[in-house]
Amino acid sequence: MDLRRLRAGEWIAVAGGIALIVSLALPWYDAPTEALTGFEALTIIDVLLTLIALLALALGVLQVTQDAPAKPVGAAVLTVVFGALAVLLVLFRLIDAPADGLEVRAGAWLGLVAAIAITVGGWRSLAAEYVRGLPPDLEPELRPTPAP
Repeated sequence: MDLRRLRAGEWIAVAGGIALIVSLALPWYDAPTEALTGFEALTIIDVLLTLIALLALALGVLQVTQDAPAKPVGAAVLTVVFGALAVLLVLFRLIDAPADGLEVRAGAWLGLVAAIAITVGGWRSLAAEYVRGLPPDLEPELRPTPAP
């Protein structure tokens, strides 16, 4: 396990995943009598958002622990797709509150920023295809063959 393998994209996605879970524990709506957290106010969307946040965390874990790029790249693709879904779900709940008379609080806005960070982090993880330790001007087909 080497944390130096994490690039900016993975750091952004992991931070977004943590922020999304934290935002669900914060108040999302003001009811007439009390404040409702994301876990209290949302029905199935909170479960989906939690799973998407865990996927973003898994992207960082896979990048650190896997030697082959297949699993981290697959996780990055899923992170982009489901991160975009998370953005749409949070936007839906910002526009249409789960019940009448609820006012949006800061937790919902933090959830939106976190979902955007997950999507951007996954996208940047896919865009960063470089090998550490090689000169940047070295063409991929000119890389030396590993010694047996």
